[in-house]
Amino acid sequence: MHIKQIAFDGFDTQEPGGLTRGSVSLIAANGRIEVALVAPPRVSPWKRAFERQLLRRALAVVLRLPEYREGREELGFDAETVARMRLAPGPTERATRLSAHARRAQA
Repeated sequence: MHIKQIAFDGFDTQEPGGLTRGSVSLIAANGRIEVALVAPPRVSPWKRAFERQLLRRALAVVLRLPEYREGREELGFDAETVARMRLAPGPTERATRLSAHARRAQA
């Protein structure tokens, strides 16, 4: 699945105890994966850092799905999407690929 957009929904309001419920959507031309999450209170006042933390958690959930864990499916990210989520600007000439199979090989 080639992700072209990432959407964060529902993380703007806090529940009693400081927890926040919402979802992270990985949107591609051929579908969407939506991951429901419960997030802790924001530690950082910067929105980008909070979104990266949520994205990390959502990707961990997706990579545990059988089709990704076994390497039958891969997640690819559009170069512009990767550039938007980076802390510092960097080269975006190619898309970034992520799969559970590739992660195991790096570890």
